[in-house]
Amino acid sequence: MTEYDPIHIAFEKARNLLEGANENLDALPKAVATFLLVHGAQGTIDNGGFRYFFGSDWPDNPPYSRFVEAYRIIGCETQAKELDRIVHTFPFDNPHLCKDKRNEFIAKYYDKTSYEVSGWGDALCGDEDVWKKLAIYFEENALDFESSKPD
Repeated sequence: MTEYDPIHIAFEKARNLLEGANENLDALPKAVATFLLVHGAQGTIDNGGFRYFFGSDWPDNPPYSRFVEAYRIIGCETQAKELDRIVHTFPFDNPHLCKDKRNEFIAKYYDKTSYEVSGWGDALCGDEDVWKKLAIYFEENALDFESSKPD
């Protein structure tokens, strides 16, 4: 990835908008917030699978349904369904608010031979289709990334 890569350009613009919105994702244009949710999620999953994605809290602890919806919005329905499936394996409500419970669940079912949580798989890890669709999504919504003030 170079500094001229569409994803890099979009991320820099989105990051600047987020900073201008005092790190409030909800104050951004929907396209920018969607981009940031997918970019953050996919980058984390690519680095360490679902275990990394669920192992830490996200800023402001958005419900995981927000990430699922963001994948759907950019056209990644299969990936959205897979992420939603994993979310629903947690045997408690509001897993996005329960870091300790999530990590206990992950530790209990982590398979050291496959390097993943049993039953989860890592279908999204390394999924280049997500990045391609995210770049297209940015191009289709580029004007939202040019806004000097959040919606």
